[in-house]
Amino acid sequence: MNIGGFVSASGGIDQAFHRAYTNEFLVPMFFIGSPQSWNLPVLNDVQIGQIQKAKKETGITQSYAHALYLANLASPEKSITDKAVKALTTTMQNGEKIGLSGVIFHLGSHKGTSTEEGLKRVAQGMRLVLNASPGQTHLIMENSVAQKDKVGGNFQEIGYVLDLLDHDPRATVCLDTCHTFASGYDYKDSDSLSMLLTEVDKYIGFDRLECLHVNDSQGALDSHIDRHANFGEGNITPEGFRALLLHPNIIDKPMIMEIPGVNGEGPSIEDKKILLSILK
Repeated sequence: MNIGGFVSASGGIDQAFHRAYTNEFLVPMFFIGSPQSWNLPVLNDVQIGQIQKAKKETGITQSYAHALYLANLASPEKSITDKAVKALTTTMQNGEKIGLSGVIFHLGSHKGTSTEEGLKRVAQGMRLVLNASPGQTHLIMENSVAQKDKVGGNFQEIGYVLDLLDHDPRATVCLDTCHTFASGYDYKDSDSLSMLLTEVDKYIGFDRLECLHVNDSQGALDSHIDRHANFGEGNITPEGFRALLLHPNIIDKPMIMEIPGVNGEGPSIEDKKILLSILK
């Protein structure tokens, strides 16, 4: 299985690859710059060389960046969406320089307007980002917990954005297990799991489901609480993880752990061992 994790890029993105390798992660995910700042770095030739060297030394071929948390393409405030487009474009351009598989982002909140309007703004912003960052790096929508004014809380909404983008091949999707569970899908229930997979297939297509964030959920089923938990410490059962992650349409997808970690410092090799033991 293609299991990875969210790793720190402290000391340089090249170090993120080495941390991933130390923890036996096949797929690292990291921030390029601070997740709470609009001022994102532009990678220079020295940094790019260090990253390419680290990739060669570790043999890691797939990697993802998580976009900054401030980005809200669904916002009705043009100043916010302009900043989000600029930040996502910078991250995508950096990603193309270092051969990232993709940049994963949250669609955001429509801020009291409407879901449809918010989704249209997301599609418009994504088109601007994709046009300004040509290449191979994908722009990846992550499903959110369905709550308040957030958009992208179900796969029909995400599919609507894909339709508005004419299914641009570089626009893909990340399924977060905590977010989906907290939004009401119980993986251990065969009917609920079948409904989820049917929706993914109908509105997105498994070819567009690029990767997963694999997290347990502190919140109960359908709680609409966005709180990630370590495996075995949340409310998703081992049977549920096995039913979803071992499904033929899912098992070969990159699976990125995005949890507190047993040591409290993010996912590690110990968390990977726990996940693999659950999936036996």
